[in-house]
Amino acid sequence: MKKRLSYSTDPSRREAIHEEFLRRAGRIPYLGFGLSVDVYSPDVFDLYQELRREQIPIGYLEIFHAASEALEMVRARLPDIPLAYHAEGVWVTQPDWDTAYNSQERLRAIAFNLRMLQAHWVNQECAAKEIAGFSFGTYLPPVFTSASADITAYQAWNAQLQLDECAWGLRANSPLLLLESPPLTYFLIGEMPYAEFFSNITAMAPCGLVLDLGHVWTVYRYSGAWRSQCLESFFEDFLEQFPLERVIQIHIAGLDCHPHIPAQVGSGLYDHPPYWIDAHEAPIPDELLMLLARVIREPRLLNLKGIALEVDNKPIPLICGEMKTVLTMMEPFVQVPARMPSPASNAQKVETLLLENVEPSRETREVLTCQYREYMALVSEVLSGRLDVPNQWDVDMNTGLHVYATQYLPYEIVSWGGDVRVMFPNVCAMLDQYGISLKQFVEFWFAHPRTSGSEYDFFLRKIDVFVEFIGQVFPGAGSLVKQEAELLAQGYLLASREPLMKSRL
Repeated sequence: MKKRLSYSTDPSRREAIHEEFLRRAGRIPYLGFGLSVDVYSPDVFDLYQELRREQIPIGYLEIFHAASEALEMVRARLPDIPLAYHAEGVWVTQPDWDTAYNSQERLRAIAFNLRMLQAHWVNQECAAKEIAGFSFGTYLPPVFTSASADITAYQAWNAQLQLDECAWGLRANSPLLLLESPPLTYFLIGEMPYAEFFSNITAMAPCGLVLDLGHVWTVYRYSGAWRSQCLESFFEDFLEQFPLERVIQIHIAGLDCHPHIPAQVGSGLYDHPPYWIDAHEAPIPDELLMLLARVIREPRLLNLKGIALEVDNKPIPLICGEMKTVLTMMEPFVQVPARMPSPASNAQKVETLLLENVEPSRETREVLTCQYREYMALVSEVLSGRLDVPNQWDVDMNTGLHVYATQYLPYEIVSWGGDVRVMFPNVCAMLDQYGISLKQFVEFWFAHPRTSGSEYDFFLRKIDVFVEFIGQVFPGAGSLVKQEAELLAQGYLLASREPLMKSRL
């Protein structure tokens, strides 16, 4: 792995950017050890009651995006627990974020939820589930290029400024925007090293970061670093390059092999580590506990405010057991933060700096737009079998992209986040009768780009595209598919309000 590279920018401007980050970070109290949770699975109130019953201390909760009514009930029923918010739909990595994704409407909705939760920060994966008009159920990382870092930094800063204005007055007390280091799912695209990508972003924007240790493991596996380094050596190099002084939160979660993709396990130290991917429902492997034990000793973590287990879809007994394990391991580090207070920034310098937050050039935006179009064309062509993976790429990229496009992605479209056969049982029975394969639905999904809605929801997008698909390939089932779609949408709305309804019983 390359040694740390400095981003070529004016040192005084870079200093002012970091001072603005420190000004914002200084408003966040140290929260300690907590959980990053979903409202629904497991039920956050059931989980909290079990933690109290077992006398497991909890410093804070980071709540994943949910219906505003459900978030309001979380704040009302847990009034004394510090909260943060994991947002969805803020695709600042995308070159058309401002124009194609209802960005202002999404940010206003996020600001509403932040104010309601009294959240200390808003975390958004530095990745996207919508790229060049195509939708995905799980995150796809950005292209790792200089154009991508430039535009991501500019748009992250703009998103922060818009949150400031619509929530509580210009740069007064708004929560800090954090970008989370994203997972790789079998492959990586771009010439810029992963850690250097985040160094470049933080040189140009005063955002905070979430360091996700499981995601770092996927970088080790799918960047090909495992071929020349052990995990410990890779992580030391990674820490040297990554801007740890910007880390506000650390995440740790499970890793596991995809249930429908055969595991690859070698016999030697550098011989085919498992095909693990991010899996919050799975147990935390020892490898990640080792990384956590190493990183919490790092003196450059000057602005760390919290460490969280990500536990959505994980059984409550497993959550409690893992919390006890991690608390015991981290006890010397999480009780009293040995952090220096963030210095006050020079207000005049920051005002000048904000005026200099100029948009990247049109050429830079066009370059990144082309990179994402090529990214999506490549995935689509491998998926359809029209293209074998280019021989000029390294073996990890070749293998990983093929696994993602031909195995992971079809499963995601047909089965993940709502199995199409369960969602539309009568229509699918008719498709089977007439010999129409759901493989055609996957191909239809990627046949052409579609306009994004005001709020991203993969389940609702799947309903809409399936109705569109049936209208094209089997118009005779058009009435039936609309009936099933309407029932699904109504049931989904009721399910999203379930915590609120339970609280009133």
